[in-house]
Amino acid sequence: MTSHSSHALLGVEWRGMNTATSVLSLLLLLYFLWRSLRQRVFLLGLPFLMDMYYSVFFDRLRPFWVLGRLETADRMMFWFLVTWIIYFDLFLPGRRRSVRERHLFGPRLSAPEEIVLVGFVAYMLFKVAETAVQYADLGSAISQARIPLYVFAGYFLLRGILCHASRKETVDFVAAIVVVNTIAAVFYVLHQGLHIYIYTGMVELSYLDYGGVVLTRSFYFMPQYLPLAIAFCAAKRKWSVFWLGVLVVTLAAIWVSYTRALILVAIVEIAVILAVRLLKRRDAWRAAKRALQIVLVIGVFVGAAVTLMPVQSDYLFSRVAETRSRGSVLEDNNMQVRLHWWRTTYDWVGGDNRLLGVGYPSAAQDARVTRVGQMAADLVWVPTLWNLGLLGVAGLAGLFAAFAWRATSLSFASEGDAAFLSITLLGVIVGVFLLGFQEWTILDPWHTPLALSFFTLLAAERCRQRDEAREAATDAGDRSAVLESVGHC
Repeated sequence: MTSHSSHALLGVEWRGMNTATSVLSLLLLLYFLWRSLRQRVFLLGLPFLMDMYYSVFFDRLRPFWVLGRLETADRMMFWFLVTWIIYFDLFLPGRRRSVRERHLFGPRLSAPEEIVLVGFVAYMLFKVAETAVQYADLGSAISQARIPLYVFAGYFLLRGILCHASRKETVDFVAAIVVVNTIAAVFYVLHQGLHIYIYTGMVELSYLDYGGVVLTRSFYFMPQYLPLAIAFCAAKRKWSVFWLGVLVVTLAAIWVSYTRALILVAIVEIAVILAVRLLKRRDAWRAAKRALQIVLVIGVFVGAAVTLMPVQSDYLFSRVAETRSRGSVLEDNNMQVRLHWWRTTYDWVGGDNRLLGVGYPSAAQDARVTRVGQMAADLVWVPTLWNLGLLGVAGLAGLFAAFAWRATSLSFASEGDAAFLSITLLGVIVGVFLLGFQEWTILDPWHTPLALSFFTLLAAERCRQRDEAREAATDAGDRSAVLESVGHC
């Protein structure tokens, strides 16, 4: 039996929780600002903390959320732009800037992946213009498309910063984000798994009476970077007790989310990362060793979860068994609902608009927009088909394929931190793509400015490796010239 958020308060509420959580969010911000004094890339802590706002209570730092009647994504985009301006000292005269970077959005594009991305953006802008002409309302078309366009505006702002940062700074920053996500995961497990009421005043998605115990399900304050945390831990060449703990906490958060798609994503990410390690000649033994370690960790974790959270675990097992009883994932009830929404959208766009989509009309211009928005939350391909048609669906799939190819290429061609970062991002790309059949992922209107951060991290790594190859070629040419001149002496 399921009911909605009017259900009575469950579990234990800690006194002073609001004050403690507000202090935590402030401390996290101060930590990133302190780290930015030595590693400037840590200025990105502000937009990333805003992206994780509910899960780390950053919504309680009111100065960042009081910009008139703007929506959440608008505020995030504003502070992201402010961060970018501060990073490059653009508010100072050129001669006084500590960062004298000519390429504020990074160096030249990397083919083919970023060419596909730019083509996708160009097509979106074309559809905005087409919608404006069709309804004779440019303002409405821009308003409807602005939040999806933040996905790509954020990509290029982040690209400029990450291409300027060193590899070590980038890895350190990503590690810090994973740690913050783990802190959020601890709170999520306490709240949703153990019913210690952490997120006071937050709305639960649903309540479920299972085996005489009331379970809650919510995704509003769920940790945002679980796929990144899984990939980061699985890709590490050496584990410490600390990173083992990060993996266990991340698995626990996935466990109490009761989300079968996340379990699948975790399994596939680990399998992809281990497969790449096995295919690399120097990594075969380490991959086999890591596979055994992960199997042991998961075995111990499942045993502990069943012991400490028997009802929660039984409910999760029942959901997995339900899928297995259907014969295949496609026959699962939830997937059937999503396929129905896809077919509905496919019918709505009609034969004339099926290839190119209907563009970006408002709800006043097309009443179906409201329903499409409701369906979009559970399938990223629904809004893509509606707005951009089958061509947009192919473009988005091609974008993931191109970046996955680049990540695979860099994983095999590099070593050390470069390989670690590339393999991690390959896992994230695969994971986010799979989640797109369960939710709106990169088109989530509450998180769009940083939605493509995993693509941007990969693009920046590609730029670094390209620069390193150019410098190596230059050094080799200089040495050859010196040797040639000595030979003529």
